[in-house]
Parts: sequence; structure tokens; C-alpha cells
Amino acid sequence: MDSGKEKLKKELLRAIKSQEFVLYYQPQFNLTTAKFDGVEALIRWRHPERGILLPADFISVAEESGLIVRIGEWVVKTACKQNKAWQKKGLPFIRVAVNVSGKQFQQNEFVEFVMQTLQKFQLKPQYLELELTENIIIHDDDEKIIHTIHRLKKLGVQIALDDFGTGYSSISYLKKIPIDRIKIDRTYIQNINANSDDAAIVRAIIALATTLNLEVLAEGVESLRQLEMLISQDCKEAQGFYFSKPLPAEEVEKFLIFYQNNPFL
Repeated sequence: MDSGKEKLKKELLRAIKSQEFVLYYQPQFNLTTAKFDGVEALIRWRHPERGILLPADFISVAEESGLIVRIGEWVVKTACKQNKAWQKKGLPFIRVAVNVSGKQFQQNEFVEFVMQTLQKFQLKPQYLELELTENIIIHDDDEKIIHTIHRLKKLGVQIALDDFGTGYSSISYLKKIPIDRIKIDRTYIQNINANSDDAAIVRAIIALATTLNLEVLAEGVESLRQLEMLISQDCKEAQGFYFSKPLPAEEVEKFLIFYQNNPFL
């Protein structure tokens, strides 16, 4: 690890001890019910000198150093605690989606950790969604991975396959693993109105998900035109700046209360 990365690793260790991380939440819109029925938890680092840092600024070093496991556990705990707090305040019961790294997911006690976290905060498992990328699932030790997913599903936790279409995309894996939701990567949504290839890929993913009885969520929706195209293709869920940027917990609360009684579309 070079000197710059080593410095960042030390700062990450300090950040863990000093609780410098914070979660923002991006609302997820259900196009069938016209309600927000989920949020994705996104980590931010309140760096004392550099201000708010996005995951791209530090996650690769966290992965390389192994600190991602401790950071990832903090994210799961914080997201579950926050979701339960919203429920206690009488907000609509929604799922909170959390990104899980490969190293975190491959921990031997990961399922037990998830179970204990849910029990600690008295959050029912259906209100937690774990987002996995294709490179976690399509792995040398894939039988262990698949077994872990089955155990999580038995708990009642929801599983989403994130950034679908950008990795290995082995369709055979979709038959092996009990996932609930496919998330279409934002790169396809970005040019869905201008690029016929991207539009065709999005249509194919939605059709595939429908055939396999999976939910499908489009990421990175930024315009009404993109949304209208997705609606025309029978996409069921969407998130992106068109609906809302990622928000701190207290702003999410106001957002959900407002749109509980006021239609978004």
C-alpha cells in the first residue's frame, strides 16, 4: 500500500473510532402504487479537513485494507436502527437497502450478524434488503455464497442484485439464487431515450425479471422522459435525482411524511 493509501487507511481507522461516518438515504419509488416504499442507505464520511466524502473517495482503500468489514457492519446496524426509529414515529413501513461488500458477505458469521442486528433493533427482516453485486455471487466459492443467500432468505431478508448488466451477467445464476429484485445500472438509464441499444437492454432486463417473477428497479432516473420510457416498458420501481437526491435521515422523514399524503406523480 503506497503512502497516500496508508495515510487514508489511518484516517479511516480514526473515522471508525470517532464515528465520522453518516448515512444518507435515497428514496425508491414504486410505480405501481405511486408510493415511496424503500430507501437505499448510502455512506458518507464527514472528514474533519476535507468535508463530506463520497464512497468513491475511500471505499477502494477500505476494501484493500479489510476495514470494509467493520464499516459495513456499522452501515447495517445504523440503517436498521434508523428504519426502526422511523417506524416508531408512525412513518410508512419501508424497506432499507444496504450495499454489502464481498469481504463482508464472505465472513463466516455474516448471517448470524444480520440476525442479531435485526433482533437488537426489533426490525422485521422484510424491511431490510441486502444489495449484492454480480462479482460477489459469481465467485470461485459460489456454492458457499449461494448457501449464505438461501440462509438470509430463510430469515426473511430481501436480496437485490445491484448494477445488473455491468458484470458477468450469467443468467443461469438467477435460477440458482433466491433474489427478490434486479437493479438496472444507471449507465443504461442515462441514455435510454437516445441510445437504441441501451433501450433494448433495459427492455430485455425488465422482460427477464418479469419472466422470473423478480422485481426490477431502475437506478439513476433523472428526467420525466426516462421515467415515461420505463413506465412504458412496465418497470415497477425507480430511484434517482428525478425523485430525490440522497438525504440525511431527518430530511427523509419529512420527505416520506409529505408524500404519504401528496402524490408524487
